[in-house]
Amino acid sequence: MVLSQEKLEEIIRMAPEENDHWDFKLQWYKKNNRNDLLLDIMNMVNTPHHDDCYIIIGVDDKYGDIVGIKDNKGRMNRQNLQDFLRKEPFAQNFYPLTDVKRYEVYSPTEEKNVKVDVITIFNENNVPIYLNEDVEGEPILDKDGNFVKDKNGHKKRKTKIKQGLIYSRINDSNTPIDESTSDAQMELLWKKRLGLDLNIFDRFKHCLKETNNWFYTETEDKPKYIYQMNPDFVVEETKDEQEEHRDHFVAWAQTLINVRVDYKYIQLKYRGIVIKEYLATKMAGERFIACNPEIENIGNDNFFYYYAKDSLRYFVNEMINNVRFPDKTTHSWEGYDQIKKNLVIFKNITELNNLKSDKSLQHELNQDYEPNTKDISGLARKICNNREKKKEVWTDSETIAKQFLVEKHNAMMVNKYLEDNNEVY
Repeated sequence: MVLSQEKLEEIIRMAPEENDHWDFKLQWYKKNNRNDLLLDIMNMVNTPHHDDCYIIIGVDDKYGDIVGIKDNKGRMNRQNLQDFLRKEPFAQNFYPLTDVKRYEVYSPTEEKNVKVDVITIFNENNVPIYLNEDVEGEPILDKDGNFVKDKNGHKKRKTKIKQGLIYSRINDSNTPIDESTSDAQMELLWKKRLGLDLNIFDRFKHCLKETNNWFYTETEDKPKYIYQMNPDFVVEETKDEQEEHRDHFVAWAQTLINVRVDYKYIQLKYRGIVIKEYLATKMAGERFIACNPEIENIGNDNFFYYYAKDSLRYFVNEMINNVRFPDKTTHSWEGYDQIKKNLVIFKNITELNNLKSDKSLQHELNQDYEPNTKDISGLARKICNNREKKKEVWTDSETIAKQFLVEKHNAMMVNKYLEDNNEVY
């Protein structure tokens, strides 16, 4: 996630204190010091924590003064930096993901706002990263910018970055250019890569992200999804004992041809122990299943349904959506992409919480919205065609259809607001 203004100012207040999350630089790396930039990024990527790292430029790393960017010599934007990294000989052609953003911060010494640049090095679990070829040291320049030469007239060069060495940031120190990090640090990096440093819920997320490593099977009439790299991790569908008391029409399934839903529970099991379970809806004639989305309200009773991309329930759905089923005639997951169009997909709960206090969005959602008669009638007809006669609650299908259409409208308003303000959220 890109660093917020508030978080940046909080970090700068701690300057010149540095750690394995951020590093201060007085000014941008000169074009003759790009190897230093490469080394700093590699050290920051190879950290055992699971957070993004930041190189904050325009802050004195010795005294902590906010000096700002004095000139743009050597400055790189996001595309420049990514192009630079892509050209470096990373093993397996796997290079770090970064971003560059400019901020304005008040400087007490300058007594005005100054420009500060932040390089964000996004968290990467596929560590350690390293080079599979040497990177030649850059020529040494004198104070006038001229090449320094040896007695034979050859340009003197800085130390090369050697292939195979593992550089890693420990507290506020980088690994020396001609060494690899310690064995203890290497062990932590491999634990991060394998997800062994996580709690059981985050380990489950780690496994679910590897959607290609899951397979589907049925035993004792219980559909199961098993993580083949470690079968201790299982996702299982189980009966919902309260199904007969639940509503069989939901807002997020309104665009399906068959809008009726049925219910099951999806259980996440580790070594046979249920660590989490979600109520799930089976849709499209029970041809696909998804953990139910959550509901939220912004403003005056403006309800909508959502998933958070970093949530366990979302990872479960994405895994199931990618599983190959032995019998494709009874399992069709095309509807999953349809239901996601009826709700909001947040990056995380933080993004949602930031929106909930947004006065502008509250004002937009509080405007009266009336679905058109054609849409109400069409959805009401689908509900009537699929309802059970004994369920008297669904006889007023037009009222239910209107409610569903309003909830979808609210979701679309939130989605549009997120799209229009993506730099903010």
